[in-house]
Amino acid sequence: MEDNNIINIKLKNGHMTIVLDKFFPTSAKNLRILLDAVDEDVEHRDELRAAIVRHCGHRASYLMDGRKEWANKAVDHHTKASELQPKIDQLQSQVKHLQEYIKTYCTRNGGQGYRKQLKALKEQLKELKEEQRHEMAVYRNYQQRFVTAENEAKKLEKNKEAVDL
Repeated sequence: MEDNNIINIKLKNGHMTIVLDKFFPTSAKNLRILLDAVDEDVEHRDELRAAIVRHCGHRASYLMDGRKEWANKAVDHHTKASELQPKIDQLQSQVKHLQEYIKTYCTRNGGQGYRKQLKALKEQLKELKEEQRHEMAVYRNYQQRFVTAENEAKKLEKNKEAVDL
């Protein structure tokens, strides 16, 4: 009855196909509805319940095992973003000082080389800030996966216990 996390349930007036990865974790209400449907398939009831329990257990352990990897990736990306900050601060300082220099010492038509240099510094600063924003976004993504994995694993364990009763 199980094929790649899919179970087929024969009902009195038809059948039901459940993709376990999409269905679980689920609420207690939905689980009761599923178990009522499983109980209708008297001939395969035990196999279906075993498949559900097995799926919930495997997926919960997979999520908990993946948490370490996601935590490490989150730390790596946060470190990269933090390492960019001194470079950004240095470029901001250079831009500020060059702007003050141009404002103070360059006439209207003079100082074109300085203005080009200022434009290049601003472009570098923009690129570094964009890279830092990207690293922080990836960090937040992995951090969210880390937290979500634990919550999903707990729900899956509860689902497993409810089916196993």
